[in-house]
Amino acid sequence: MRTVHVAAGIIKAGDGSDRVLAVQRGYGEMAGLWEFPGGKVERGETARDACRRELAEELQVRICDLRDFYTVEYDYEDFHLSMECFFCRIAEGDEPRRSDRQLKLRWVERASLAKLAWMPADIELVRALAAASPAEGTDAKDGQPAAGCKRSKLLDKIDTADLSADETELVRRRAAIRKSMQGNKRADTKPELIVRQRLRAAGLTGYRLQWKKAPGRPDIAFPGRNVAIFVNGCFWHRCPHCHPSTPKRNTEFWEAKFRRNVERDQRALAELAEQGWTAITIWECELKRDRVDETMERVIEQVRAAERRQ
Repeated sequence: MRTVHVAAGIIKAGDGSDRVLAVQRGYGEMAGLWEFPGGKVERGETARDACRRELAEELQVRICDLRDFYTVEYDYEDFHLSMECFFCRIAEGDEPRRSDRQLKLRWVERASLAKLAWMPADIELVRALAAASPAEGTDAKDGQPAAGCKRSKLLDKIDTADLSADETELVRRRAAIRKSMQGNKRADTKPELIVRQRLRAAGLTGYRLQWKKAPGRPDIAFPGRNVAIFVNGCFWHRCPHCHPSTPKRNTEFWEAKFRRNVERDQRALAELAEQGWTAITIWECELKRDRVDETMERVIEQVRAAERRQ
């Protein structure tokens, strides 16, 4: 299933109220349903830039103070929607104008959002906005830390002055997710270095790293032997041996991300098999001290067996 990446803006009213801007779709099979303004992220464009561009085109306004706070993952019948959501506001002096693709614009109190008929993918976002509760240790009036409580370092470079405590907590959670994901190295991880050292010690050299010419871009590839080795982190790729847990916060986001990772892995393995490659998956937990010898003996034999078949 193809994935469509979009960005949406949750535009807060500039009068200090709890109202946000909703638009009613005026075209297609879902005409009449409500959604948050935004649109597709173009090739080479960040979601943040796409949000600014789409809202400028759609509403004829300048957007500022974008704060990333949520990602919606939703399966429509013929595509998967991945929607990055940003709290934002309209630049002073600008007023949103309805385009010919919209029936109505409406400023809606957040507590009343659920009363509208929403696009299927936006329902989850409406629930997230409604269900968010003030973070422990914050002042519910302005989202800032209460006396004696430290502000999260994740928010040091983010202006949350116009956000409530619950909105600030959503932004903090999203920043924590991004920090976790950025810390996930694609190449030269410790498990991968262990595998490469063992391969070299066994005389198996001449491999390529992150080889783009093979499906799935294997971590280690032996093109002459048609061998592709994937060194998978247990958490990100959902190891079938140690069954890692799923984060308890923003569960929908994580479950959708893990599902896409697994589907991408399975698709790469199937394509490699069709092209006559030997695909080897090594799980991070299989490289622990008490298992690494057994694991690498198996892998080395598979590589040599593939060479004998050439």
